[in-house]
Amino acid sequence: QRYGVEELAAQVNGLELGMHDLRAFSAMALVYATSPLGGSHNQSDMYWVESGRSLDELGIPMTDRFQVEGKAQIVARHQDWRSFCNALIVCYFSNAPAESNIDLLVAATGWEMPLDDILLAGERIWNLKRAFNCRLGLSRAEERLPQLLLQPLSEGGTQGHVPELELMLREYYEARRWDPETGKPSRKKLEELELGWVAEDLWGKSS
Repeated sequence: QRYGVEELAAQVNGLELGMHDLRAFSAMALVYATSPLGGSHNQSDMYWVESGRSLDELGIPMTDRFQVEGKAQIVARHQDWRSFCNALIVCYFSNAPAESNIDLLVAATGWEMPLDDILLAGERIWNLKRAFNCRLGLSRAEERLPQLLLQPLSEGGTQGHVPELELMLREYYEARRWDPETGKPSRKKLEELELGWVAEDLWGKSS
């Protein structure tokens, strides 16, 4: 902004991107655009999945790295899982199986939570982060990618590929059940997550 060349900055919402080129991993385009921190791969390292590592135990299959249709639901689930991992304070780079992370929770707390409850906890965390950002002024308009990385490469393994972010965002909002106009988690979704107090804060009291 200072020098008038904002389109050359490899950043999302002020945070520089990691080394994971969104032209090589379509899911990372959606991860960067929807991350509560800006262009952070530490909210969901989906590049592992798109590099060939499935997480079948989490219902996250290995997918083609250039695929865009149907990817939003997978990304949302992975974000929920990583929200749990962040709460557990474990390093992603260990790339430990889900079962090992759950064992750590049991060892530290004695809580034996089924996987569905763990993913639900992660979803609650993700929606809380979103609600907090929306309260501070985040809107759907901020979910965009740097122009520098929306130019297709003329050679190499990602030649000619640029992910269709708008398509993935539409599917993502449906999967998350967020309001596509405001970017806020819907009242109904927040209430289903037992976050009624957050729904009131974002949407006002129910009539």
